[in-house]
Amino acid sequence: MKRLYLVIGLILSSVLFFQCQKEASFIGGPDAGIPVAGAPDPITSILQGNILDENNLPAAGVTITVGNKTAITNSTGYFRIADASLDKNTSLVTAEKTGYFKGYRVFAATTGTNQVVIKLVRRNLAGTITASAGGNATLTNGAKISLAANSVITATSGADYAGDVKVFASYIDPSASDIAEIVPGSLAANDKDGKRVMLASFGMLAVELESSTGEKLQIKSGSVATLTSPIPSSALSSAPATIALWYIDEQTGLWKEEGVAAKQGNSYVGDVKHFSFWNCDYPMNVVSLSLTLHNAGSLSIRNAKVKVTANSDTGVSFCYGFTDSLGQVKGYVPSGKGLLVEMLDPCNKTIHSQSIPPLSTNTDLGIITVTSTNGSILTMQGTISDCADLPIKNGYAIISFDNVIQYAATDATGQFSTSFVTCSGTPASAIIIGVDQTSEQQGSATTVMITAPVTRAENIKACGSSSAQFINYTLDAVDYNITNATSDSLNGYSITRETTKTTYIVGQSSAGNLRFTVNNVSATGTFPVQSLSVNQHNNIKLTQPFNVTITGYPATVGDFYEGTFTGKFTDTASTVIHNISSSFKVRRNN
Repeated sequence: MKRLYLVIGLILSSVLFFQCQKEASFIGGPDAGIPVAGAPDPITSILQGNILDENNLPAAGVTITVGNKTAITNSTGYFRIADASLDKNTSLVTAEKTGYFKGYRVFAATTGTNQVVIKLVRRNLAGTITASAGGNATLTNGAKISLAANSVITATSGADYAGDVKVFASYIDPSASDIAEIVPGSLAANDKDGKRVMLASFGMLAVELESSTGEKLQIKSGSVATLTSPIPSSALSSAPATIALWYIDEQTGLWKEEGVAAKQGNSYVGDVKHFSFWNCDYPMNVVSLSLTLHNAGSLSIRNAKVKVTANSDTGVSFCYGFTDSLGQVKGYVPSGKGLLVEMLDPCNKTIHSQSIPPLSTNTDLGIITVTSTNGSILTMQGTISDCADLPIKNGYAIISFDNVIQYAATDATGQFSTSFVTCSGTPASAIIIGVDQTSEQQGSATTVMITAPVTRAENIKACGSSSAQFINYTLDAVDYNITNATSDSLNGYSITRETTKTTYIVGQSSAGNLRFTVNNVSATGTFPVQSLSVNQHNNIKLTQPFNVTITGYPATVGDFYEGTFTGKFTDTASTVIHNISSSFKVRRNN
């Protein structure tokens, strides 16, 4: 599988908690949970991530929401939101795209740049049921949704519904190798006693109901629907007679306990009062485990997938996390069980492993040195100099390699160094651009041939063109400026759908925000603006003609979109005509 993680930021210090699941051979009663965290602990930080479709390909055009901020993924499935409202205990990110169930990711945020990965679950039409008569909709693996007669209402009005019900459903196998990316939220949950636990899943179902015209439907108050959820084959012999049911709380992304399912043959069968993601699980006692991965040269290993396996007589638990740019990863793991810690490459092959004795308290393993014998850890290093050939102390390299972009900061001698975790058959070259932050200069893109395990890039210049970014705009005689400031966010990218290539120019700041799109731009020139949103105006009708003049078009990642536009628009909520003009220079990030 091609690497799809795009890493933007000079220092990525987000620590993602492990997402735990239990292999299907888990048996035994539920463990006691730990108390739910107290008051929220909000922070403002940067959020970025990658969204994948069901085929592990980048999912473009996905709407990402965190707090009151939104973004849209580019052609590599990447998004970035500056100045995001997050929480150190439980941050929620959602991902929405037509044809898929809403994606959720819950994580513990840091003051640095936080990275998430979400794999979307496709909405499959399981069947159509007449609401007045009731009936069943069945998936190919035997999962079944059963509706009683006259048990459906329209979600918005609560009125009884008697027509055809389209049942969209998808089964999520908890033993799948990609469960860490697929699982809704994480496997963090609140049990019926209000305690925070980690779940061990025996199977999940996503279900949504719609009318024939696409109107959202739900189960009537006082009625129930029956779910039949297959038990993974490896769990069948040890599956308990009854198991708790849990659903996703859409406001928090946490699972909540509600109801019980009984084992019937090869499946669990239980009644639910509403539709969402549903999960058959036992909760587990947990401790916190943290560790840091370095290579043999003491360089932090970035964005490596870490798997922790817990062995016991009652089964095997798996927990996953991704290291940040400092090589750190932290999260919950089962307590009282021997652990196996593994670092995986993007193709899920083990690069490093070591055993850890059972833990009864929160533990930091410190630095683990990983020696790659198969070339999976690639180090890129080099020197960046200015126009006078002097080393740049306050700069960075933009490195494009194997569908990944990293920004690597220079030290006092102008040296930069970073790591990539790769699969076999990686590309033969990388593209590097040097940037001088002090003088706001950058050089031309340089192609560097790859040599494993260390690639040395010499004579990278940060000289020749300005690296300053901005979106300046005037709305109804009021000036706004979005710049490179820490709290601002500037993004430029293109997404191709069928025959149309759409370019997005996006800027967000605490004072205002602007986003516009233009189609089929591949060079400088004048083009009609396709859509525009600015500040509080999101439903805009443009007064034609409304064109943008592109004076600079980026040939490669790291170069800039540049241009200007002037025009008028009305917000569909009123008849007021607004005047806007803008000039922009925004870096291309895909």
